[in-house]
Amino acid sequence: MFHLTSLIVSTLLALPLLASAQNATIAAKCSQPIRDDCTFYTECLEAKYQCGAEGYPISYGFHFCSKFAEDKGKLSATGQKWISDTMLCLQTALVPDATGAAGASATCDDLKSKAFATHAGCYVDSGLCSLPIGDWEKVSVEIVGPGTLVESFDAIKATAGVGLKCAKFFAEVVADKIWPFRMRRARRSLLEDA
Repeated sequence: MFHLTSLIVSTLLALPLLASAQNATIAAKCSQPIRDDCTFYTECLEAKYQCGAEGYPISYGFHFCSKFAEDKGKLSATGQKWISDTMLCLQTALVPDATGAAGASATCDDLKSKAFATHAGCYVDSGLCSLPIGDWEKVSVEIVGPGTLVESFDAIKATAGVGLKCAKFFAEVVADKIWPFRMRRARRSLLEDA
Protein backbone atom coordinates (compact mmCIF):
# COMPACT_ATOMS: atom_id res chain seq x y z
CA MET A 1 0.00 0.00 0.00
CA PHE A 2 2.86 2.34 0.90
CA HIS A 3 4.47 1.80 -2.55
CA LEU A 4 1.21 2.57 -4.36
CA THR A 5 0.70 5.78 -2.36
CA SER A 6 4.31 6.76 -2.95
CA LEU A 7 3.93 6.11 -6.68
CA ILE A 8 0.76 8.22 -6.88
CA VAL A 9 2.35 11.10 -4.95
CA SER A 10 5.48 10.95 -7.13
CA THR A 11 3.38 10.99 -10.28
CA LEU A 12 1.33 13.95 -9.10
CA LEU A 13 4.48 15.86 -8.18
CA ALA A 14 6.00 15.11 -11.59
CA LEU A 15 3.02 16.42 -13.60
CA PRO A 16 3.98 20.11 -13.30
CA LEU A 17 7.52 19.24 -14.40
CA LEU A 18 6.20 17.39 -17.44
CA ALA A 19 3.93 20.31 -18.33
CA SER A 20 6.84 22.70 -17.89
CA ALA A 21 9.05 20.58 -20.17
CA GLN A 22 6.28 20.44 -22.78
CA ASN A 23 5.86 24.23 -22.61
CA ALA A 24 9.63 24.66 -23.03
CA THR A 25 9.55 22.43 -26.12
CA ILE A 26 6.70 24.44 -27.63
CA ALA A 27 8.47 27.73 -26.78
CA ALA A 28 11.62 26.48 -28.51
CA LYS A 29 9.61 25.44 -31.58
CA CYS A 30 7.92 28.86 -31.64
CA SER A 31 11.23 30.73 -31.56
CA GLN A 32 13.03 28.38 -33.93
CA PRO A 33 10.69 26.53 -36.33
CA ILE A 34 11.62 22.99 -37.30
CA ARG A 35 12.37 22.31 -40.96
CA ASP A 36 9.65 20.31 -42.74
CA ASP A 37 7.29 20.57 -39.75
CA CYS A 38 3.94 22.40 -39.92
CA THR A 39 2.95 22.39 -36.26
CA PHE A 40 4.34 25.94 -35.88
CA TYR A 41 1.02 27.16 -37.27
CA THR A 42 -1.12 25.19 -34.80
CA GLU A 43 1.05 25.12 -31.67
CA CYS A 44 2.48 28.62 -31.96
CA LEU A 45 0.40 30.99 -34.09
CA GLU A 46 -3.06 29.51 -33.53
CA ALA A 47 -2.35 28.89 -29.85
CA LYS A 48 -1.38 32.56 -29.43
CA TYR A 49 -3.92 34.31 -31.69
CA GLN A 50 -6.87 31.87 -31.66
CA CYS A 51 -8.05 32.97 -35.10
CA GLY A 52 -10.17 29.83 -35.53
CA ALA A 53 -10.61 27.41 -38.41
CA GLU A 54 -10.97 30.22 -40.97
CA GLY A 55 -8.03 32.28 -39.69
CA TYR A 56 -4.63 32.43 -41.37
CA PRO A 57 -2.76 30.01 -39.05
CA ILE A 58 -5.11 27.07 -39.73
CA SER A 59 -6.89 27.75 -43.03
CA TYR A 60 -3.86 29.02 -44.92
CA GLY A 61 -0.57 28.52 -43.05
CA PHE A 62 -1.14 25.01 -41.73
CA HIS A 63 -3.25 23.96 -44.73
CA PHE A 64 -0.66 24.87 -47.37
CA CYS A 65 2.33 23.85 -45.27
CA SER A 66 0.75 20.40 -44.93
CA LYS A 67 -0.10 20.32 -48.64
CA PHE A 68 3.48 21.27 -49.55
CA ALA A 69 4.84 18.55 -47.26
CA GLU A 70 2.38 16.00 -48.64
CA ASP A 71 3.09 16.82 -52.31
CA LYS A 72 6.83 17.42 -51.97
CA GLY A 73 7.63 14.08 -53.63
CA LYS A 74 5.98 15.24 -56.87
CA LEU A 75 8.83 17.69 -57.47
CA SER A 76 12.42 17.38 -58.62
CA ALA A 77 15.21 17.37 -56.02
CA THR A 78 15.57 21.12 -56.60
CA GLY A 79 11.83 21.58 -56.13
CA GLN A 80 11.85 19.52 -52.94
CA LYS A 81 14.62 21.68 -51.50
CA TRP A 82 12.68 24.77 -52.53
CA ILE A 83 9.58 23.53 -50.67
CA SER A 84 11.55 22.84 -47.47
CA ASP A 85 13.37 26.19 -47.66
CA THR A 86 10.11 28.06 -48.36
CA MET A 87 8.20 26.36 -45.53
CA LEU A 88 10.97 27.26 -43.08
CA CYS A 89 11.27 30.84 -44.38
CA LEU A 90 7.52 31.48 -44.06
CA GLN A 91 7.50 30.22 -40.48
CA THR A 92 10.70 32.01 -39.47
CA ALA A 93 9.28 35.31 -40.75
CA LEU A 94 6.43 34.92 -38.23
CA VAL A 95 8.55 34.02 -35.18
CA PRO A 96 8.14 37.52 -33.67
CA ASP A 97 4.37 37.06 -33.88
CA ALA A 98 4.47 33.56 -32.40
CA THR A 99 6.66 34.66 -29.50
CA GLY A 100 5.02 38.03 -28.86
CA ALA A 101 8.22 39.95 -29.61
CA ALA A 102 8.28 43.65 -30.41
CA GLY A 103 6.44 44.36 -33.65
CA ALA A 104 4.20 41.30 -33.32
CA SER A 105 0.80 41.48 -34.97
CA ALA A 106 -1.96 42.66 -32.66
CA THR A 107 -4.90 40.90 -34.37
CA CYS A 108 -5.66 37.94 -36.62
CA ASP A 109 -6.19 40.33 -39.55
CA ASP A 110 -2.80 41.95 -38.89
CA LEU A 111 -1.19 38.52 -38.73
CA LYS A 112 -2.79 37.50 -42.04
CA SER A 113 -1.59 40.67 -43.78
CA LYS A 114 1.91 40.31 -42.38
CA ALA A 115 2.07 36.63 -43.34
CA PHE A 116 0.96 37.28 -46.92
CA ALA A 117 3.52 40.09 -47.17
CA THR A 118 6.28 37.51 -46.54
CA HIS A 119 5.14 35.07 -49.24
CA ALA A 120 6.75 36.66 -52.32
CA GLY A 121 10.11 37.15 -50.62
CA CYS A 122 10.22 33.63 -49.19
CA TYR A 123 9.13 32.01 -52.45
CA VAL A 124 11.66 33.92 -54.56
CA ASP A 125 14.53 33.97 -52.05
CA SER A 126 14.18 30.18 -51.69
CA GLY A 127 14.66 29.76 -55.46
CA LEU A 128 11.21 29.71 -57.10
CA CYS A 129 12.34 31.64 -60.17
CA SER A 130 15.03 29.10 -61.02
CA LEU A 131 12.90 25.97 -60.54
CA PRO A 132 12.49 23.64 -63.53
CA ILE A 133 9.34 24.47 -65.52
CA GLY A 134 7.75 21.15 -64.53
CA ASP A 135 8.04 22.13 -60.86
CA TRP A 136 6.51 25.53 -61.61
CA GLU A 137 3.50 23.81 -63.15
CA LYS A 138 3.09 21.35 -60.28
CA VAL A 139 3.39 24.09 -57.64
CA SER A 140 1.02 26.55 -59.29
CA VAL A 141 -1.57 24.10 -60.66
CA GLU A 142 -1.49 20.95 -58.51
CA ILE A 143 -0.23 22.09 -55.11
CA VAL A 144 -1.35 25.70 -54.65
CA GLY A 145 -3.99 25.83 -57.37
CA PRO A 146 -4.61 28.78 -59.70
CA GLY A 147 -7.71 29.93 -57.80
CA THR A 148 -5.72 30.31 -54.59
CA LEU A 149 -3.31 32.72 -56.28
CA VAL A 150 -6.11 35.26 -56.75
CA GLU A 151 -8.64 34.38 -54.03
CA SER A 152 -8.08 37.52 -51.96
CA PHE A 153 -6.43 40.89 -52.25
CA ASP A 154 -3.55 39.66 -50.08
CA ALA A 155 -3.10 36.62 -52.36
CA ILE A 156 -3.15 38.82 -55.47
CA LYS A 157 -0.50 41.12 -53.95
CA ALA A 158 1.68 38.11 -53.08
CA THR A 159 1.26 36.62 -56.57
CA ALA A 160 2.08 39.95 -58.21
CA GLY A 161 5.09 40.31 -55.91
CA VAL A 162 6.39 36.93 -57.02
CA GLY A 163 5.85 37.87 -60.67
CA LEU A 164 7.76 41.13 -60.29
CA LYS A 165 10.61 39.52 -58.36
CA CYS A 166 10.94 36.72 -60.93
CA ALA A 167 10.82 39.24 -63.81
CA LYS A 168 13.71 41.07 -62.12
CA PHE A 169 15.53 37.75 -61.63
CA PHE A 170 15.12 36.84 -65.32
CA ALA A 171 16.25 40.33 -66.41
CA GLU A 172 19.37 39.91 -64.29
CA VAL A 173 20.05 36.48 -65.81
CA VAL A 174 19.75 37.96 -69.30
CA ALA A 175 21.96 40.93 -68.41
CA ASP A 176 24.60 38.89 -66.58
CA LYS A 177 24.71 35.65 -68.55
CA ILE A 178 23.07 35.85 -71.96
CA TRP A 179 23.81 39.40 -73.07
CA PRO A 180 27.61 39.24 -72.45
CA PHE A 181 27.75 35.89 -74.27
CA ARG A 182 25.93 37.34 -77.30
CA MET A 183 28.17 40.43 -77.26
CA ARG A 184 31.34 38.29 -77.24
CA ARG A 185 29.94 36.26 -80.11
CA ALA A 186 29.02 39.40 -82.09
CA ARG A 187 32.44 40.94 -81.41
CA ARG A 188 34.19 37.77 -82.54
CA SER A 189 32.05 37.74 -85.72
CA LEU A 190 32.96 41.39 -86.43
CA LEU A 191 36.67 40.68 -85.96
CA GLU A 192 36.51 37.70 -88.29
CA ASP A 193 34.80 39.79 -90.97
CA ALA A 194 37.38 42.56 -90.74
